[in-house]
Amino acid sequence: MELSELYGLAVKILSESIKYRTFLGEDYEAIIDYYRGLLSSYGVHVTVHRVPGEYVKRVLRSKYNPEKPRYILFARIGSGDYTLQFNGHYDVVPPGEGWSRDPFTPVIENGKLYGRGSTDMKGGIAAVLATIIYYAQTREPGIVVEAVIVPDEEIGGLTGTGYVVNELGSRPDWTVIAEPSGLDTIYNGHRGLVWFMVKVYGKQAHGSAPWLGDNAFEKMIRFSSRFIEEYRRVLEGRLSKYVYEDPNAAKPTINPGGVLLSPGAVNIVPGVSGFSVDRRLIVEERVEDVVEEIKRLVEQLSSELGVRAEVEFIEKSEPAYTPENSPVITLLRESIRSALTIEPRTAICVGGLDLRYYSAVNVPVVAYGPGTVGVAHKPDEYIEITDLNKSINVYIDLVKRLEDHVFKA
Repeated sequence: MELSELYGLAVKILSESIKYRTFLGEDYEAIIDYYRGLLSSYGVHVTVHRVPGEYVKRVLRSKYNPEKPRYILFARIGSGDYTLQFNGHYDVVPPGEGWSRDPFTPVIENGKLYGRGSTDMKGGIAAVLATIIYYAQTREPGIVVEAVIVPDEEIGGLTGTGYVVNELGSRPDWTVIAEPSGLDTIYNGHRGLVWFMVKVYGKQAHGSAPWLGDNAFEKMIRFSSRFIEEYRRVLEGRLSKYVYEDPNAAKPTINPGGVLLSPGAVNIVPGVSGFSVDRRLIVEERVEDVVEEIKRLVEQLSSELGVRAEVEFIEKSEPAYTPENSPVITLLRESIRSALTIEPRTAICVGGLDLRYYSAVNVPVVAYGPGTVGVAHKPDEYIEITDLNKSINVYIDLVKRLEDHVFKA
């Protein structure tokens, strides 16, 4: 198969996949059927796994439509004792407002392909599937090359990559997640997170007689001010030794107040009020330690202020990190240099990715893929078609280098 033909196929794959409204369980089966039919037509071995419904309902919150089925596609070519696994998520965030075009109708203008998911990350999936098809049509690799296409990364990944790694026991030798890193950047890790609510209690009463109550909102204001001040002072002294895509991310951060808790009526003295905190972890930190740190601070301030307060944890995710001397990073660097004639950098991603599932079981994993950094999750999301083509070149070259690495070992 000529590369020009392959590039055209990748654009077609991406264009078709954008038409599926794959958020919160919608169109999941339809897009997997599309991918399965496409790959099978090129002689690629494909299996589809439906995530058990009871598992989905157990791990997903009700707002994520856990009653809808989730599907994972596995595509495989090559043979041997070593496996390179490409990973991509087909779910997208809802389109939101502000689009100048239909978000689910692909449009090509001035070398850009517009549509929800074009960058994050159906573009990466198109590049991966094109790479698989290329080898299916040319030669069988001396290593196993596997594509795992998963749902629900945008809502935590438990029913996607988390299920593949933790429940199905996938343990490839190397993993590349085709997230939009920018073609000059390899994400070899990402920050972790702990999301929590702090609730402060008083005594509810009728608003016409506030002297009969104890206003939890006023207590929360005092408590939150001290909490934010004290916690930021503690975190200010910590600095990661690793390189982050944004230097500001090299310190732990807190973002308070994204969600506020109140009784919801003007004529009530609130008996409970609360605020959320988004705590981001640097690579050196661990969720367990951060949870205990937060509990201690809440208890300390409760005692000092004479306020009854408690903390409720909502979401937890460990940081991820793959050492720079890992073969998948070393060889991916060489592939980028060779295919694109640029010098790539490694960096820790500011946000969270599915790397953490592989990292937790010691699978060397990176994120590298096409897409325009900064347009994901925004109106008029797009991908540069030349970037899509270039990423295919890198993936094809990486397979060859990993083959050589295995045979030389």
